Amino acid sequence: MSTKNCNPLNSVYCNLKIKLAGNLSEKDLAGLYSCTLCNDCHTADFNRGAREMAVSRSLVAPHVSTIGRNIREKGNPYGISGNRAGSGKCDTILFRGCTPTYKAPEILAAVESLLGKKGVQYGLIDNETCCGNVLFNLGDKASGAEVVRANIAKFKAAGVKKIITVCPGCYTSFNKYYKGQDGFNPEVVLAVDLLSGFTLAGDFAIQDPCHGKEKSEVVRSLLPGSANKSVSPCCGAGSGVMTHDRLLASSKAEKAVGASQSKIVTYCPFCYLSLSAARPEKVSDIYVMLDKHARPSAPAHE
Repeated sequence: MSTKNCNPLNSVYCNLKIKLAGNLSEKDLAGLYSCTLCNDCHTADFNRGAREMAVSRSLVAPHVSTIGRNIREKGNPYGISGNRAGSGKCDTILFRGCTPTYKAPEILAAVESLLGKKGVQYGLIDNETCCGNVLFNLGDKASGAEVVRANIAKFKAAGVKKIITVCPGCYTSFNKYYKGQDGFNPEVVLAVDLLSGFTLAGDFAIQDPCHGKEKSEVVRSLLPGSANKSVSPCCGAGSGVMTHDRLLASSKAEKAVGASQSKIVTYCPFCYLSLSAARPEKVSDIYVMLDKHARPSAPAHE
């Protein structure tokens, strides 16, 4: 059932109700998870805290259980089977991410092509699994911590010292939940950080994702002349909303894309997935665009 609107008061209300009454109704849970945690309303911390309290009290929304089970059993929130083969021991890896691998492989292919053109050397982790960021956003801290521990053990066994990510959510996750844990302190970079020298002229509306917003200037250096910014602070589908309430997610995406006068360029695979589902002709991914239309001004050595 669609909740139709993301109401900031749901976060505050649910936070207080759990503390005072110790429970939430089905309707309360639906409202609590109709939020992408973009924090445009400045209540994301209330929401996340309420979600964590709810899960700790076994008040678990159906989509939270589904996503957690998919990650445990299949290694990704989509529940898609597949073994992501690796390349053995390596100090630098490209962490491919769930959405680029299973939902937008054209983005992953473009990133690999661009890194190749730049001469960036990297390996791939064997049987790569979800970074766990979505679990923390859903309030399931215990499952998220379990994913982090398992991945750190895998990274350390492979000798990983540097992680290149395609997805800003993965970038945030590695910096927030992995660094400093169990002696693991990798350098973490978003792929756009390694693409200096590539430029593509045009006046685009740039969709800055909820995660990795600090990369906005890097992105604009790759797209000189793009003074426009997306009219939406969020693609509408993050933090489990696409699974929880697809109608809400698609309506927010349609509104964001429809209100933009320019072509929207994303640097988040999940934003791309959400917005392009609404208006594919108006949405492009920065990696795909650069790989098709731009060339580096000079070779780089990483």
